[in-house]
Order: sequence, then C-alpha cells, then structure tokens
Amino acid sequence: MLQRGLATGLPLLFSANAFAKVGADREFNGFRLDAARRIPDDVDASLDSAGFVAAVRYGGYRWEIDDYLELVAARAWSWWATMDYCVEEAVAGNTGVRTLRIDATLSNYFKCARRAAQRGLSAPMPVIQGWTASDYVACARNMPLQSWPALVGVGSVCRRQIGGRDGILSVIEAIDKVLPANCMLHLFGVKSGALKALQAFGKRIASVDSMAWDAAVRRAHPTGRTQALRARAMVNWHDKQIAGLTAAGLARQVQQSLLPMEQPTRTLEDTFSCAVGKVFGDLHCDGEIDYREARTLLEQDLTVVRLLLEQYGVSAFMQEEPQNDFGLGVTYSAVRDALIGVSSFSVQ
Repeated sequence: MLQRGLATGLPLLFSANAFAKVGADREFNGFRLDAARRIPDDVDASLDSAGFVAAVRYGGYRWEIDDYLELVAARAWSWWATMDYCVEEAVAGNTGVRTLRIDATLSNYFKCARRAAQRGLSAPMPVIQGWTASDYVACARNMPLQSWPALVGVGSVCRRQIGGRDGILSVIEAIDKVLPANCMLHLFGVKSGALKALQAFGKRIASVDSMAWDAAVRRAHPTGRTQALRARAMVNWHDKQIAGLTAAGLARQVQQSLLPMEQPTRTLEDTFSCAVGKVFGDLHCDGEIDYREARTLLEQDLTVVRLLLEQYGVSAFMQEEPQNDFGLGVTYSAVRDALIGVSSFSVQ
C-alpha cells in the first residue's frame, strides 16, 4: 500500500501511530524509526501525532513529547503536527472536557516547539482546536506564537456537518477572520461532501487529508480486505475528489454566500463546566498534573458541582469564603466566579 502511495507522487500524511511499537504487554515500546528513515527523501511526507486515535483507543497519548520528537528527527518531514488534543464529541462530551483539551493543546504546542528548538528541529505545525466557531477563535488567539507560520492545522472537523452554527463552513469562516492573510490551513479528516463547499475558502486552504476512502472499503468489504484493494480505493478516491473539485470550480461564486454566524446559547451547564475545565487546564499547563490525572479530577469535580446545583441550586456557591467547599477547593471559587456572571443571586 505504501508503494502505491509513493508511486502516485502525491503528498502523503503518515500517522505516528503507524510507527508505534508495542511489547508483549501491548504497551508502547518506542517508534520504528528505521521505517520512517526508509521513506525516500524526495517524497513529500508529513507527520501527524495521531491524537484522535490516542484519545479513542487509549484515553490519551501513549508516548511522551520526547518520544515523538525522536520520530520527528528520523527524517526531514515536510511538516509535523504538534501533539494536540481533539475535541470531537466521542472524546469530549461536555464543555469542561473541551476546555481542558483546548488548553492542553495550547500547552503542548509550547512544549513541542520549545523542545524541538532545543534539539535543532523545525517548529511543529500548530493545530487550532475547538467545537464551536468561538472555541476555534479563542484557541487561535491564545496560541503561544510570536508570529503565525505559513501553515496551520485545523482539528476536530472530520465528524461535523457542513452547514449550521457549528458546521465546518462556520468554523473556517471564523478562523479566516482572525488569521493573517499569509497563513494557510491544513484540514484534518474532511468529509468528501465538505470539499466542494469549502471552495469558497480556496485561497485559505492549502491541503486536507481523509480516511473516508478506507471507511468505504470497510463497509463494502467486511472481510477479505487486501492491501491492494485498499490502495486502489485510496487512489480512486483521490481522483474522484480532484474531478469533483475541478467541476465545482465553475460554480464557486454560488458557494461564496454563507449564513451569518449564529451565537451559541450558553447554558448553566456550559458555564460551570467551562470554569471547572479551566481550573484543570491551568493545572495541566503549569505542569502540576498530567493530562490523564486532570481528566479524572475534572470529571469528579463536575459530578460534585452538578449534584450541588441539583440539590441546592446556585445558592450552594453563594459563599465567598465558605466553611464547607464540599471538597472542591479551587474549583469552588472558579465555579462561583463563573456563576456570578450569569446568575442574579446575591453574593455574601
């Protein structure tokens, strides 16, 4: 399959997970650096950190940043993505977890860039994460960059609709407004149906990747899938998309008009979840706790906050210096401060 990809002469995106080794206990045991080095030097090859796979299959990254940088250093990649944290609903089902994962994405970019510089490696491609359009804008504005590079990744777009408030068109439109004109986008995992609609942003989008072709093969062939079959599907999918985009170019002007961006309604759940997520996002960014611990503690505190609000309402968070913070510690004051902005209860 790799040979078929190389034969096309097209740019190739490799997942870090494809190079991962596991021991007898199925635990991560380093990367197959020799496999990366065997990719011919003249191939336009880029490297993805495999954040979605890490989240869905393993609950988080199995490797540390320094492990990943060993793979980065194995060859001259066209670009390599930072170790970001996607926020699709499958891995981030509430505002608190999304807030934590976006903060972790920002923190990891800083760590990856700093350690890469220390090793004399090129800087990683930053990846903007979010679920709502405003999430992406906030992530972009908080990205720890002195200046924007020529290419930026956009994550968490593969499992979303095309239109609507949180659709991919609204997301790219919002990002387009905050990034400098010279900054191009790579979109991770875009659906086939979205490609034509995204023609409106053709001058902003540099590249996309997709595994839609492989999903189609799996559906059509539950068994008996050979590498040759998958390779043919990959090339056929690419050719079909190029043909469709070429034809769609004739009607690009029809797709220029997008619906005005709707502002999401912020619920009470969103408000306190975001506050709790920020608490543990900050602790993770400061190096006080690792991501897995932050995620566990976040879920615990969210459960306590929900129970308190269900039993006592917002009055449970009226005390500025409570005698009983219900074991929440700094989370109590964070939730209280957040609720002040949306509630009319008196502060004592």
